[in-house]
Amino acid sequence: MVITREGFSANVSNGFAGIGFSAESPTIYEFPLEMFIDGSDLTPLTENIDKIVYGLTKWEPEVGEKGLYPAGSVTVEGKDYEEALTNMNLLFLKNMWSDALPLLPPTEERVNWILTGTDLSPDALVTGAGKVGPRGGMDTVESLAVCLAMAGGRPEYLPLLTAIMEAITWDDELHWNSTTNSRFPVVVVNGPVAKQIRLSSGYGCMGPDPVHPCNGPVGRALRLLLQNLGGAVPASGTMVIFGGCRHTNIIFAEDEDGSPWEPLSVELGFPEGSNVVTVYLPNGIANMQGIVSTTLGGLGQNAALMAGPTRDRQYKDPEGIPGIVLYSSGFAQDIASGLGYSKLDTKTHLWEKSRTPWELIEIASGAKGVLAALESLDEAPWLVEGQSWPITKDPKNIQLVVAGGDQGGHSYWIQDPSPGPDSAEIKLPAKEKWDALLAQAEEDLGPIAE
Repeated sequence: MVITREGFSANVSNGFAGIGFSAESPTIYEFPLEMFIDGSDLTPLTENIDKIVYGLTKWEPEVGEKGLYPAGSVTVEGKDYEEALTNMNLLFLKNMWSDALPLLPPTEERVNWILTGTDLSPDALVTGAGKVGPRGGMDTVESLAVCLAMAGGRPEYLPLLTAIMEAITWDDELHWNSTTNSRFPVVVVNGPVAKQIRLSSGYGCMGPDPVHPCNGPVGRALRLLLQNLGGAVPASGTMVIFGGCRHTNIIFAEDEDGSPWEPLSVELGFPEGSNVVTVYLPNGIANMQGIVSTTLGGLGQNAALMAGPTRDRQYKDPEGIPGIVLYSSGFAQDIASGLGYSKLDTKTHLWEKSRTPWELIEIASGAKGVLAALESLDEAPWLVEGQSWPITKDPKNIQLVVAGGDQGGHSYWIQDPSPGPDSAEIKLPAKEKWDALLAQAEEDLGPIAE
């Protein structure tokens, strides 16, 4: 029996499903949201005390079985294919299986086609936990293929989606998937596979691009998995206030050819040339424009944007990552050649220039929350009361990635990628099968653009 506040009953049901019980098991008493504020009227509690006592002492669930059961297939009909497709999309909307954009039908034929992109068994679990929280849907390879089929994906995209799910479900509870915070996945891909599957690393790498069609379907399939397996339906399974970039999330490749520095994967300990995904969970993005004067001026503009006070974990966690700085190859090369800066030099410069003045820390409610959460600043000796605060303990914690085209003029600040990052290697099928998939993609889509 569960007592919760108004609007959170679906979250509770998802939580029950996540630990193997039927989502209909709990008896839930919902109280007004205002009752959970200090000094509020507790009359609703006293008026319902008998129900609470009954629930705690006598109530038993009607559902006696424990476990998750795979869904069967559905049949959708229409006078022709167009009407059947329309009816399918309406059915999926009514059942909240859709992201509200038109879907392709995940027919047995289409799903089996997607499954040719892996050597794994369709019923193999992608992660050790085998589920996506908080609802707890089973993350089988087939479930990934179904969502990728609905999103318009191709079989050569499946190894990438599998690696993303492996990295993103490191915490099988996935609390961020249901919280009010507008977290959304940002995935950086390294290695030769990015070009092979036409994943963008250049101009417009975070948006639509018919020349590089991989980004959108994979990001959308990821959202469908987090919604349909994890239960993240807004105002029901997730109380996310704004939603961020959750329609297709953000998936792009690092521009390794254009970068003057070692790629992110190497920085994180993987051998050069490895196919790797790195997943972050930020809650906001800011574009910095007008970086056209000098490289030092551009870095200063970035630092000013990064310096805003925040209550997030980089203040309290020695390994806390404050955000990801995204530079175009042109600007990164200017920094490296004009200033002679290494990647660490660049991070250190940004770290030194992005300190938040104490007067802003003192008045910002977020920073007050940090101070309240710390029993003593002795827990975080790099934070000194009365002095400016760095955005993280160590400059190395700032993430720096090169992508987005050749020219400068803009940079991106992707803030607070907490928790994370987490990385996973992309496991390709046998070479003969992989080569055949790439050959078919070239026949279907034309040669890969240089």
